Amino acid sequence: MPRNVIRWEQPLCGCFSDVSSCMIVCLICPGGSCIYQALTVSKATGDSCYHAFCCSVLACCIGAAINRKKVRDRYLIDGSCVGDCITHLFCGPLAVCQEHREVYSRESMYPWR
Repeated sequence: MPRNVIRWEQPLCGCFSDVSSCMIVCLICPGGSCIYQALTVSKATGDSCYHAFCCSVLACCIGAAINRKKVRDRYLIDGSCVGDCITHLFCGPLAVCQEHREVYSRESMYPWR
């Protein structure tokens, strides 16, 4: 039985809807995106942001892709690890901002999760 395909609600290039996160990620580069992603993954999963931060810093786009997969798993968003890695390799800051917007929009809709 095929599972329903759930896509990202927030577009990859949707930074104009959340300029503040884009400014943080881009102006405090490269550490800003690692910190921001760690806080976002921590909010989505309830895990410590320390592990997500280390994963993002030490493994670069692969670690960021692992963190992106955690967000996808949390919200049952369709995708693949290869796609996550390619997204972070070529569009890293945009991906971090997308993940942030996705988590915060979904958590505000479903605060009991």
